[in-house]
Amino acid sequence: MPVTRRSLLGLISGSTFFLTTRGLAGPPTRLPDGAPALGFQQGVASGDPQPHAVMLWTRAAPTSGTGAEVPLLLQVSLQEDFSTLLLHSTLRTSRDSDYTVRAYVDGLEPDTIYFYRFLGGGGSASRVGRTRTAPSPDQARRVNLAFASCQSYEDAFYGSWARMLEDDRAAPEEERIDFVLHLGDFIYERSWHTRSNGTPHSRKIPPFPEGADTTKNRYAVSLADYRHLYRTFLEDPYLQEARARWPFVCTWDDHEFSNDNFQSFSTYGEDARLEPERRQDANQAWFEYIPCVLSELEDQPARDFERRALTGSDEQRNQAALDSLRIYRRLTWGRYLDLLLTDSRSYRSPPCLPDGFAESLGLPMNTVQLVAIADGGRKYNHGDPPAYLPYGDGRTPNPARERSPGTILGEQQRAWFQQAMEASTARWKLWGNALPLIPMRLDLSVLPFTGYQDSIFALDAWAGYPHEVDQLMRHAHDNDITGLVSLSGDHHMHGAGTVSWSTTEADAQPVAVDFTVAGISSTPLFEDLEVVARRDHPDFRPIVYREEESGLTPVWNMSMLQGVFAAYTYNKTGLRTLASWLGPNYANPGLKYVDTTANGYGLAHFDRDQLRVQLVTVEHSRQPFDLPPAVRHRAHFVLPLWQPGQRPELHGPEFEGGAPFPFEPPSV
Repeated sequence: MPVTRRSLLGLISGSTFFLTTRGLAGPPTRLPDGAPALGFQQGVASGDPQPHAVMLWTRAAPTSGTGAEVPLLLQVSLQEDFSTLLLHSTLRTSRDSDYTVRAYVDGLEPDTIYFYRFLGGGGSASRVGRTRTAPSPDQARRVNLAFASCQSYEDAFYGSWARMLEDDRAAPEEERIDFVLHLGDFIYERSWHTRSNGTPHSRKIPPFPEGADTTKNRYAVSLADYRHLYRTFLEDPYLQEARARWPFVCTWDDHEFSNDNFQSFSTYGEDARLEPERRQDANQAWFEYIPCVLSELEDQPARDFERRALTGSDEQRNQAALDSLRIYRRLTWGRYLDLLLTDSRSYRSPPCLPDGFAESLGLPMNTVQLVAIADGGRKYNHGDPPAYLPYGDGRTPNPARERSPGTILGEQQRAWFQQAMEASTARWKLWGNALPLIPMRLDLSVLPFTGYQDSIFALDAWAGYPHEVDQLMRHAHDNDITGLVSLSGDHHMHGAGTVSWSTTEADAQPVAVDFTVAGISSTPLFEDLEVVARRDHPDFRPIVYREEESGLTPVWNMSMLQGVFAAYTYNKTGLRTLASWLGPNYANPGLKYVDTTANGYGLAHFDRDQLRVQLVTVEHSRQPFDLPPAVRHRAHFVLPLWQPGQRPELHGPEFEGGAPFPFEPPSV
């Protein structure tokens, strides 16, 4: 967006300023006499680097009093000591934006590191932030990024951020992180009274200003509550330091609003509840605290927050809340990388099956076939869906027979995403995708004398929307789109694998690769599965864990990779070699790696003809620490760029510093 004189002179959306380094020579700007001292307890941050611009951020609250509006200075320099200023400009902030400030700074040079800080009255100053601009679109150079997800404040301390920071400072310049891709669950709207196993949390969220309180948890219900969460999370020194060291590029998942939400509906109870006011409050708080470039992008659908009147029918109120902020967008990083960020919550359809439906049909889990029928709706089986479901006595009507197919992206976003993939001339098309694409299926059909079918572990991610996965992957296949890589989060596990152009056809070939990253601090998936299996599903314990002298072995990893028969055999015998003869899990074609015990992050290095990825697992950080936690192991992958007519060939994992079960060398 061109920067005009009008945009230089004022606010464009409450707390956002347009600034430029061009033509600003002259004496430094001064704050007015009597300007109040400011506190910068949430640090500084930058986001969405462009070749000539970046969004800068801080929260600058008066240290005394509650003034409606306060002035502050922004300084930008090429030197960390600010010996020469490129920009010195007065900004203002107020209670209306919770004292947050967003400054879109234009006129910068491509692929350049800059330093910035904010100053208040009485000598008050923020920490120094470091950011960088993107390379110009024609510049050919490696792209180094970190990707992260799921940073529960209560489950653990932020050892993953501490380790990432320590390692990056020690890395050679050519390997250092350019930016961080955050894939959602930046905050958690719910605060549980204990962990799922009944033990206390590592730390506690202070009381909400207004929130709801139940026997199991507390949760945010208002703008004041969501702001309270961002302020609390951002007081952590390691998250704050990460945002000060690197620009962040962010999308959201569910916990920025409500667990497992769709559109403006929360799903805490048996029935989904429409909460447009709460959704709009969550959108506003995200926009205030996450520096991102939206309305400033040319010819893109992204749009800054604008509070809407929530009137009319439920459908109109829902739509108004969703329209208050639009975050899906495309960013370019030199010649090698186009980054496509999607929104997996605002436009999705409800889950294709309600909780307990499979059990009502006599099934232990939602089968692959049942999910395909329910999600495909009237387009299942090439437009000829069954009138009755093929389970039980065969008399259960198909509830989805007249329904539209399910969607996560929604029609408008899906069309944008497909067009953006097709139009990209970058060597790598990186999908910033909150939800895993890799299949997470149990091959229950291999269990003899049961009559079970292959089943799906969880419906909230892409596995519950196979019709749209097929649409997207077939589009990539039919249009010879290469270099398509998804980086995803949500599932509190590390994983990697190829994704085919069909979720059901056995001869479908891979067209994309997905790397899913474990949570920064959220409880690893295995720990929650172990509690559920032990408490509620004893028949499934053998494929979830094995109790050994050294502790619990995460047999679930083996179930995903080698299949339930191999996992069951290992559970009963402890013989790894015997179990290895019984795999792999053919219900998960392309799956190469699973570690459901992990906390950590990912590192990705995009070169001209090759992508290198590390999935880093750090020691758990449930107690305060002085030194960054050690790395438990690193899983290395290499993905050569493929050409039209070829398939992606993912190599790895190769391990550094040990390996998780079942990849470590067997003792038997």
